[in-house]
Amino acid sequence: MQVSSTFALWALLPALPLCVFIFWVDMKHKRISNLSVWALFAIFVVVGLATLPIMEFVWRFANYGVVFAVLLLMWMARQVGAGDVKMAAVAALYVDKGDASYMLMITFGSIIVATLATLIIRVTPLRKLAPDWAAWKLKASESGVNVGKGDQMTLPMGTGIGLALCTYLILGVLYGQ
Repeated sequence: MQVSSTFALWALLPALPLCVFIFWVDMKHKRISNLSVWALFAIFVVVGLATLPIMEFVWRFANYGVVFAVLLLMWMARQVGAGDVKMAAVAALYVDKGDASYMLMITFGSIIVATLATLIIRVTPLRKLAPDWAAWKLKASESGVNVGKGDQMTLPMGTGIGLALCTYLILGVLYGQ
């Protein structure tokens, strides 16, 4: 992995508890607050300025722009939520350009794992551990606002995005440069 292990360690320490908090809020309320995203952004800025060469720090904002643009189009097509767009774009700041393909695999795997876990828990007795979470509830389709027809269950993607970011940083601590 190309990410600096020093950057990964110092970013992981504050980002991990924040991602756990984002997971909890996203599952309970299906919402990713702007304050949480700004906190993730602030962590990157502080740790990035302290541990990354300045040009690498600046170029990480290209990651942000690309991810934001692609996911904004997906948001316009009602495929992801606005909080997911913001969180994924900020998470992209943490990724070294040499690790882009690894991060794509980690992200896809994390989203699949988070989706399967949500679907499995939704139909098993484990659901009783958190019966009031919005992640388990169906949302009524309102004349074309949602994709498809009828009642729908949307999945909170912040769980997968947070899992992907933390996985990447952990791998960066273990195998980074």
